[in-house]
Amino acid sequence: MPTLKPFLLPDSHKKLLHPEEFISLKYQKEKDDIEYHGKNKQQIESALKRKYYAERCFNLMREMKDGFKNFDRDEKRAGTATIEITDLYKDETMFAVKIGKTSAKLCYVVDQSLTSLRMYRHGTLKDLPEIKTVAVWLILERKKHLGQLPDGKINIDELDMLMLKNRLDQWKKEVRLAGFVPCIHVNYKTF
Repeated sequence: MPTLKPFLLPDSHKKLLHPEEFISLKYQKEKDDIEYHGKNKQQIESALKRKYYAERCFNLMREMKDGFKNFDRDEKRAGTATIEITDLYKDETMFAVKIGKTSAKLCYVVDQSLTSLRMYRHGTLKDLPEIKTVAVWLILERKKHLGQLPDGKINIDELDMLMLKNRLDQWKKEVRLAGFVPCIHVNYKTF
């Protein structure tokens, strides 16, 4: 199995804003922008919630508080498809991030990570610095946390998501065969 460990954020994580507070902060900063001219507070906040969805807020906060480079919404063409390069980068690690509670939704992050890895290996991701580790960062929408094994790694077998576990196993093998270190980070969204 790949490295399965809890990814404890620095102390700044404790100071992170709740998404509603984040939207309030963005409202104060952006309410006078031309795109919101003639709109009331409720309309502006509604537009900001669409603009700053949960995953984007998470990535922006990692950039602001924890020194990650944010590639969220940075897209490249791959044949006829447009793909997101990666979500975050730090310490020679590219992170594909997904918040969710269903196997189908969380499997997308595995596909995103593999596509980015393949493009990186073929030299088509010129904006991405050197990587040694490829990480999938799952933010699980669940109250009950997964248990830890005696060595401190997350017990991924507690996930009742067979499709996701199979995709992660395939991902791990492909990452290793490509010469990189696979790593899975798990956090929880409880609000």
